[in-house]
Amino acid sequence: MTPTLGAVLIGFAFLVWELSVWFPGIKALQGNAVAQLGTLLPFLLCWCIGALTVMVVGGVVGWVGDTALWGLNTFGDGLLVYGVGATTGTAPGSAAAPLTQGGLFITALVIAGFLARRKRGATGSKWRGWGAGIGLGLSAGIARYAAVPLASGVNLAGAWLTGIIT
Repeated sequence: MTPTLGAVLIGFAFLVWELSVWFPGIKALQGNAVAQLGTLLPFLLCWCIGALTVMVVGGVVGWVGDTALWGLNTFGDGLLVYGVGATTGTAPGSAAAPLTQGGLFITALVIAGFLARRKRGATGSKWRGWGAGIGLGLSAGIARYAAVPLASGVNLAGAWLTGIIT
């Protein structure tokens, strides 16, 4: 499944939502920018997990990624067409980024950790990050700079880990 402009819209909407909830103000950023930016790390990690989820093409995780992308496509396209009168279409991008067997192994471990980690107060950020990763992970402009290196890193880590344990 490929992303439409609707999925990209919803992905960016989740990103804008997170940034508007997070923004501490100019004075706080001038005082301790590193600590303030560090509070965005959970969102960023969950974005990566969402991008990995949509890159998986088979199994239950692939089905969840395809279903989530389909939902974002449908809802976002509806917002564009009926909300603001725009037209929609397929966003430039790829249907999936190639994950090797080792990359799929690491992705399964990362998703297991994502599902197991429960922290009060950060669940909205966690799911917004995951949704933004699903919506934006395969769009061409984002995939070039984020999803392709992410897939390459996961594939490399998977090759190393599976090579060590087998």
